[in-house]
Amino acid sequence: MPDPRFFSQSAPLDYIEAAKAIGVTSTPQSSGQIMHAAALGEGDLKSAVVYCEDEASLSRLVGKRFGVCLTTPALAGRCKGDGVLLTVRSPRLAFAILSGMLHRSRDEDEPVAEAETCIHPGSHIHSSVSLGAGSEIGAGARIGPHCHIGCGVVIGEGANIAAGATVSHAIIGKNVRLLAGARIGQAGFGFVEDEGRLIRIPQLGRVVIKDDVEIGANTTVDRGSLADTVIGKGTKIDNLVQIGHNTRIGEYCILAAQTGISGSCVIGDGVLMGGQVGMVDHIHVGDGAQLAAGAGLMRNVPAGERWGGSPARPVKEWLREIVKLSRLGKEKSGKIK
Repeated sequence: MPDPRFFSQSAPLDYIEAAKAIGVTSTPQSSGQIMHAAALGEGDLKSAVVYCEDEASLSRLVGKRFGVCLTTPALAGRCKGDGVLLTVRSPRLAFAILSGMLHRSRDEDEPVAEAETCIHPGSHIHSSVSLGAGSEIGAGARIGPHCHIGCGVVIGEGANIAAGATVSHAIIGKNVRLLAGARIGQAGFGFVEDEGRLIRIPQLGRVVIKDDVEIGANTTVDRGSLADTVIGKGTKIDNLVQIGHNTRIGEYCILAAQTGISGSCVIGDGVLMGGQVGMVDHIHVGDGAQLAAGAGLMRNVPAGERWGGSPARPVKEWLREIVKLSRLGKEKSGKIK
């Protein structure tokens, strides 16, 4: 369920109203109301709308009680949960429509209201900082000029936020350091196609940054779509890095400049990434792995391995290929007899 500190909740939708909103003409098989949007992995779904669009979704639905599940006609007969099924062409599109009707971002809708904030007397906040309603600033925290701290944001003790940074939809731990221009918690890059148009999927998750993390200048960390984007304790992230929604980064990792991590990736503890590493979505990188500068990941990296190249593969394999290509090029040019 979206965190109420960051998202307001609209009036409940009854099943018939929800069906009409997504173009379902048949009457739902039972009556009731949906209160909120949820991911299938959440515990209490009895008043939630969820969606099921593939085999993996089917397995997560087994034995669960839900309010409404949006699915395709092909999958409807195989859904083993307990609740109302609404069949649609695109479950993801229907979910985007209903979740957008149920929830709104407080930071986008509510005015700045310093009287409603909780500021520890030991903190230091520049006079030009804007604070959203319900934000909490811990002891010893320092916030520089022209920052924006959104509604409900929690800034931990001893955190240091440099000039021009923005933080929304986020829980920031102790002694976190955000360099100038960092962008934390904005909506992730999520869209679904609808008859040639691209419809934005509401991003209803958070960013959770654990203690002692440093995030570089102009680095962007998107909030989750439903789950959280999480950065583990002690991790250090360089300037100009992009971290996509739902990504989970472990403890004490190092990410060099211009690295780009797509959505829903999982990075283990102690991972090292050189500059300009890039990876497609849903990649898993095991604990202690090392990725050479410019590596382009298209598949998972086992724990402790060193990979490089694009597409990335184990470093020894990559270097052997480079040597062979170099030798072949010299032979072609006649430099090797």
